Amino acid sequence: MSRFSQYDTDEERLPEGVTRTGYDADTQTYSYRDSEGNHWEGAPGNRYGRLTQGSHGAESEPFVPGTPPRRWEHEKESWRQSWAPLLNFFVLIGLFLCGVVWLLYRHKAPVEKLDCGIGQAEYRIAKGDTCWAIAEDKGTSVEGLLGINVGLDCDRLRIGRTICVPLKGQQHVG
Repeated sequence: MSRFSQYDTDEERLPEGVTRTGYDADTQTYSYRDSEGNHWEGAPGNRYGRLTQGSHGAESEPFVPGTPPRRWEHEKESWRQSWAPLLNFFVLIGLFLCGVVWLLYRHKAPVEKLDCGIGQAEYRIAKGDTCWAIAEDKGTSVEGLLGINVGLDCDRLRIGRTICVPLKGQQHVG
């Protein structure tokens, strides 16, 4: 037995005073009548759900199942509703194209032009360089190297960055 079997009867599922009066196999719609005599129709293929009013109390014009709804009975759909399934697809394509453009046209950071003083030369940091190794190679101390390059962080040397170093054999005083 279904766990929703208590909702299988019309008394439980339909509004107060509404009874099911018929079924049209051509349009696959159920017909209902309320206590005031108004005629209601269900959505095609649905036994229960949203009901639309077919006629009012006294039958001024007979109800013919399957007649097309009048122009004012149509529920206007938003253009967004029809495009909603494609929105995710367009967003993914847009993100992919942005990524391709970013990869193709990105520019590397411009190389900073250093103005090294007299008795100093530019040195481009290579893989494996440390402040201590550069200072030993140029014949100076790490403190001297840090004095020439204000703001240099020895723990974060980037490959390709240019720093100023004293020429070999010249000691930086500072």
